Amino acid sequence: MSESGGNTNNKSMLQRRFLLGVGVIFLCFSILTSLVMYFYEKDALEETAHAKSRLVMAVMEANRSYIQEVLRPRMYELMGKDSFILEAMSTSFVSRAVMERFKISLPEYSYRRVSQNARNPVSEPTRLETDLIAYFASHPDEQSRRGIVPIDGTPHFVHARPVRFDDSCMHCHGNPDEAPKALVEKYGRDRGFGYEPGAVSGLMAVTIPVDVALVKIKGRAISMFAGSLIAFAALYIIVCFFFNRVVIHNLRDLLQLFRRSLRDESEFQLLRTATAKDEISEMTAAAETMARHLQQARNQLEEYTKTLEVKVEKRTGALLESKRLLKEKEEKTRESLKLLTMIAELTTRSTDASEIFPNVLRQTLSTVPAKGGALYLLLENPFRLEMQWSENAPSLPRTVEVDPEQFRAAPSEQEKSPLCERFLERLRAPSLLDSHNDLAVPLCCRGRVLGMLVFTEINFEAVTPEIQDMLLSTGQQVGITIESLQNTERLRRSSELLQTVFDGITDMLVLLDRDLCIRMVNRAHIRRFGSGTDGKGKDTGCRSPDACAACPFGRCGVEAVFRSRRPMIEELVDREGDIYLVHYYPILDEKGEVGSIVRYAKDITAQKRVDQKIQQTEKLAAVGQLAAGIAHEINNPLGVILCHTELLDQQLNGMADARNDLATIEKHAMTCQRIVSDLLKFARSKGSSWQLAPINRTIEEVVAMILHQFRRQQVEIHLDLAPDIPLMNLDVDKFKQVCMNLLINARQAIQGKGEVRVITRYLEAEKCAQILFQDNGCGIAPEIMDKIFDPFFTTKKTGE
Repeated sequence: MSESGGNTNNKSMLQRRFLLGVGVIFLCFSILTSLVMYFYEKDALEETAHAKSRLVMAVMEANRSYIQEVLRPRMYELMGKDSFILEAMSTSFVSRAVMERFKISLPEYSYRRVSQNARNPVSEPTRLETDLIAYFASHPDEQSRRGIVPIDGTPHFVHARPVRFDDSCMHCHGNPDEAPKALVEKYGRDRGFGYEPGAVSGLMAVTIPVDVALVKIKGRAISMFAGSLIAFAALYIIVCFFFNRVVIHNLRDLLQLFRRSLRDESEFQLLRTATAKDEISEMTAAAETMARHLQQARNQLEEYTKTLEVKVEKRTGALLESKRLLKEKEEKTRESLKLLTMIAELTTRSTDASEIFPNVLRQTLSTVPAKGGALYLLLENPFRLEMQWSENAPSLPRTVEVDPEQFRAAPSEQEKSPLCERFLERLRAPSLLDSHNDLAVPLCCRGRVLGMLVFTEINFEAVTPEIQDMLLSTGQQVGITIESLQNTERLRRSSELLQTVFDGITDMLVLLDRDLCIRMVNRAHIRRFGSGTDGKGKDTGCRSPDACAACPFGRCGVEAVFRSRRPMIEELVDREGDIYLVHYYPILDEKGEVGSIVRYAKDITAQKRVDQKIQQTEKLAAVGQLAAGIAHEINNPLGVILCHTELLDQQLNGMADARNDLATIEKHAMTCQRIVSDLLKFARSKGSSWQLAPINRTIEEVVAMILHQFRRQQVEIHLDLAPDIPLMNLDVDKFKQVCMNLLINARQAIQGKGEVRVITRYLEAEKCAQILFQDNGCGIAPEIMDKIFDPFFTTKKTGE
């Protein structure tokens, strides 16, 4: 009774269906009302826009007719047939000029008169206008075309009419030899000629934007939809209330009477079947089912009374038959176990698939009531079953395309795949074979289907549940064998992949075992030293690096790693002077002993040379610091000498020769002091003051300081400074010093007259400035090019 009470509390299916239908009707009516209103107002908008466009076209057509019929003939009379004034005789030009003044007052209106191959590029048609010209050319009876189309993403109302040539137009648009000479001279003979009377030359179109109006129409339609939806929702609630009170409550009371009359489980099953329908269908089905159930119960009672003795006799015969079938089942079970034992022996005796599976197929056919069979393997790309071996099965296809979902793996090893479950239900693989006398057994392993074992012309009546179990067990055994063979193949491919990774390492790599035999070697090692073995797998490494010219790696390092069981690094040098950094990595087995060693060698000859150069640079830095100390010690005595020279100069007033000698002493002492000062500036690191500064103006200031001296030595300075260089972050003083040094070096390299050119450019992509100093001096010799940045290096003579 609890189940009956639970069903009573369920929502009425009849009520849901009725209210759903009413709701759909109300919703469709609201949508229909809004659509009718929307399309009605849209048509009204098109009619209004059409009337306005007709007015604009009438005005422009009157203007064009006046020019064509009155003004142009009068101009020809006054100026001659070869004259042509564009502003007074061209209808297209005048129409466009008038419309431009018209748009000052009404900017939303747009009038265009266009033609193909127009003389003026402004009159060339757009893609939409080209399509309209083609439409009018293919429909000569059409005089106009209108509608709302999107232009640049905005809806516009477009009203277009075709423009056709008549005889009066041929003077300017027919043969260019007969056209006015002024017109031909202005536009040439290529464009605007060659038309025939009656041909569609172009069109005139008026466009009006209607996006704002369409938005308002859509807003009114949405408001209409929302209002009608609210009204219908209120009506829907009222209908729901009255339908529930008047219909549903009475039906539930009536159905409750039927539910209370149920007693046993079979009757409750009838109730569950009936409650899947609505209330009226449930009530009808419940009444019919209960009446049929009562009739069946009455008939069964009458039949049991008449045939009681016959049934007892049949039960006794059934027991004897069950005993016989049990004995046959035991015999078939022994045969199945014998078959599985033979299959297991075949799969363990050989590793060749071509030897295992044909024997398995023949042994299985000897037990299964089938004429022939075949073994298919599941392949991918595309997903298909492909026949590998067959026996008396010429009718089976070589390849069968299958559904991947049908062959998906089971979630766990304890569950069967969908194909195995389907085999137990129907004894066939659906959508696999066309014949109804074929049986397909899935080959499964760990919940995955790896293939199919198909039997043809099988007697399904003789396929007992024991044979079904035997076939599934056979499929699992064969599936395990297939996976084992596939794992062996994958292991072989993994070994090849490992060798590929070995070969991809550009440094020399070797794997050695305890007997110093090479187990793996990469191509870099082979290219450098050959195979690295003595023909029997033995490493050719020598006791001493100098004892073997081919390979500098001795056995000493390997044997030391075997003893210490720790990684080791050593440097070796071959006879050619190449230096190698060799790493030894021991691989320990489960007992902690070294089972094999990875020897990794890298050529570090170039790195060593770089290190030597760095050491040389550090030595030069140390020399600079030493020179700075010496210069500091010399600078103090030079100051004293200059001070006493000044005192002596004051004391020797009137002694010209002595003062000249004293001036020579002072001059050379100041030279020494300047040299010492430059040396100190080089040795001491001066702090930088970075700021945003204009590069061009800084260069101009440097040039202004030395320009007079350069001109006195007949050397001209030319500046080519790019004006687009922004302010750059730099140390102005150091930048000026660098520019000054480069300019002085350029002047000293010029013998006699010459010129120096300074060029600046801004590289936008790199966001940096480029400064070039060019001179026509002797240049730098190639043999000293790599020394120009070394400290204290110079090619100048003493005193320069």
